[in-house]
Amino acid sequence: MIKKSVAKKIVIVSLIFVLLIALIGFKKYFYDKATDISSANTNTGGQLVKRTSESNGYSFQHSTTKSSKEISQPVAPVENTGTASWLQIVSQGTGEKFTDLSSGDFKIYKAHSPQILKTATSAESPVLSMSEVISKYPNSLIMNASGFNMTTGKINGFQINNGKLFKDWNSDKRATNAFVFNKNGSSDIYNSTTPASDILKKGAEMSFSFGSILIKDGKSLPSDGTVNWEIHSFIGNDKDNNIYLIISDTSTGYQSIMEKFQDLHLENVQVMDGGGSSQMSLNGQIIYPSQDSRSVNDYIVLR
Repeated sequence: MIKKSVAKKIVIVSLIFVLLIALIGFKKYFYDKATDISSANTNTGGQLVKRTSESNGYSFQHSTTKSSKEISQPVAPVENTGTASWLQIVSQGTGEKFTDLSSGDFKIYKAHSPQILKTATSAESPVLSMSEVISKYPNSLIMNASGFNMTTGKINGFQINNGKLFKDWNSDKRATNAFVFNKNGSSDIYNSTTPASDILKKGAEMSFSFGSILIKDGKSLPSDGTVNWEIHSFIGNDKDNNIYLIISDTSTGYQSIMEKFQDLHLENVQVMDGGGSSQMSLNGQIIYPSQDSRSVNDYIVLR
């Protein structure tokens, strides 16, 4: 009996030993398998890669997160952008420098490849009468542009001149859109969802800011109710980047304004300052006077 008991214990111990050996071998097999997979997808620097047909057999996977350089960094506005200077606009095709398309309740001028100047160069730019601007730029088409605070006389909205930012989006709650002219002569239209740094990187040279965007990329946007029976000034362009300066007279109304813009096949249109601020001159002659002889602090000048 003793011999049988000992023999039985030896068999049990042997089975346990065999099972342990098998378990260790099983674990090592799967550990090596996982290591092979991991090493097959990393390089010597431990970076995650994927197989390709490249000579080294691998290429780095692109991270889905932006690097610190790719994230838009805030731009600090400058106090003064310097002396106002001219920018050459590039329009496609051919055409007269200025074409009078005025009719009925609209004063409309189309400009082909004009040079453009923005009078406001800082947040402290003074208000100027149309006569003062005409005296500086007599052989030009001039219209009021960006809005301003009539109490302080300071300009509203997103403002760039000479390729430098002097007022950012967050400076005013009212003016959240801007018509931008770029260094290469092209035009863009933006709202406050696009950071100043991105706009400047795309080559912005000057901006005019105030009211709503009525048309963007050839599509009419829903009315926000701000275009009504009052006098309104507008800056726009067509697909050929001809520039349009437009003033709609009192009681024209939103529907008539939008129909006119569609007839002109405008690509982008933004509302500028209006009411008593609206005024226009051509070659030294005032062709649409301010209702109250108002001085404003930003004009768009074309020649």
